Amino acid sequence: MGLCSSKEAVSESSIRRVHPLNMESSVVLTINYAKIPNKFKRLPQNKSCGLIGLQNLGNTCYINAAIQCLSNTQPLTEYFQQKLHNHELNIENPQSSRGQITNAYAHLICSIWREQYNKSINPFQLISMIQLWNPFFVMNTQQDSHELLAFLLDMLHEDLNRVKIKPYVEEKTYDQQPNQIQANRAWQDYLKRNRSIIVDLFQGQSRNFLQCLICNTKSYKFETFMYLSLPVQGEGDLLQCISEYLKEEELDEGNQWFCSICKSVRRSKKGIKLWKLPNILVIHLKRFKFTQSYRCKLRQLINFPIYNLDLNNYSEQEQATYDLYGVINHSGTLHSGHYTSYCKNKDTQKWYNFDDTKVREIKEKEVVSSDAYLLFYYKNCVDSYERQSELMRSSIKNSQVSLFKQSNVFENNNLNPSMKQGMNKLCIPEIEQQLSTPQIFGKKKSMKTQKLSPLPRKKPIFQVSDNQKMQ
Repeated sequence: MGLCSSKEAVSESSIRRVHPLNMESSVVLTINYAKIPNKFKRLPQNKSCGLIGLQNLGNTCYINAAIQCLSNTQPLTEYFQQKLHNHELNIENPQSSRGQITNAYAHLICSIWREQYNKSINPFQLISMIQLWNPFFVMNTQQDSHELLAFLLDMLHEDLNRVKIKPYVEEKTYDQQPNQIQANRAWQDYLKRNRSIIVDLFQGQSRNFLQCLICNTKSYKFETFMYLSLPVQGEGDLLQCISEYLKEEELDEGNQWFCSICKSVRRSKKGIKLWKLPNILVIHLKRFKFTQSYRCKLRQLINFPIYNLDLNNYSEQEQATYDLYGVINHSGTLHSGHYTSYCKNKDTQKWYNFDDTKVREIKEKEVVSSDAYLLFYYKNCVDSYERQSELMRSSIKNSQVSLFKQSNVFENNNLNPSMKQGMNKLCIPEIEQQLSTPQIFGKKKSMKTQKLSPLPRKKPIFQVSDNQKMQ
């Protein structure tokens, strides 16, 4: 995932020396890329592409805002500009849209970043595909931008999943705190079923645990994540929200854990630790609160850094800093509101407000507001992001360094033979992974692959409100 470094191998001073890169235009992605250049870190250019508005098709501002932030995710946009998706479409994947959503998204992104000037673009093709594959977004009511973003990224991933046949992988749990070797194995197991540009950029790894408060039995496991959904308690800063998210909590009666030792549901607690940090970090501020007695929107101002968001104290194994490049805002109430986005243009290195068809430059100090709902950060401490086709040697090297402090099985700075053998098994060639017995995750399946049946053509439902006329 483009690890910055292990915690033991980097100093505090070195991680903050971040300089812009004068990336040459010839440095572009190819189909067999091993690394993705971090062109977020670049000097201002003499051109200003990507400053195109999107027409509102009737309460579709929540979609427009998400598209603008993804559009300004530089490495993802370059992937589609180079048309690499044409070589990686996995139309036989039962969980995909057979490439329909991805093709529509790619067409829209390439239109946004053409050098000729357009006032606005009609995103009808992409929105119609989204509505075709998820009826939840067909209704002529404003939906949640976070839910739309999660669905869109998931569809892009499944459409572009390089794994053609997903093998059966047993989920592993541990009764003691696992170490970096076990984390690498869990990540490798995930890659046996999931490899795409979305995994390369957006996905990280966490270590979760549950503990029975009666017999103190603990259960640990590693999980992947694509965004962090943080609680909004009161006015404060983003790091306080992250601390609250990672704080251990006792499970209430409706969520108690079934203890395998006690053989019954018991009082328990859970906790989360960040392990592998993603290259693109998406943070969701949970401003919409729902309880049995009331529903409301939390309007507190959460201060968040634009530069050098430091997660050193929040990750178990990795030291990294992030810069902000996009924000999705929600103004209004729980029942009536409007979505806009603030994005930093990769060419001009300036901030812009995208409000459907309206695009205007804003000052950097305007970016932080109480309307902020989703935050988009890129890892600024590396010059490139690694392709997650197999476990990279750099990750293994970093894990070896951290293991000296985690285990007492090391002597004289050398791994014992059993550990060396375990480390060597972590690198599994892609061809071996694809030849594994095809199975569903957690459930065995026959050798026959599931075919997707043709979908009926449905006409998307668009109703334009009086104050949102299509241009």
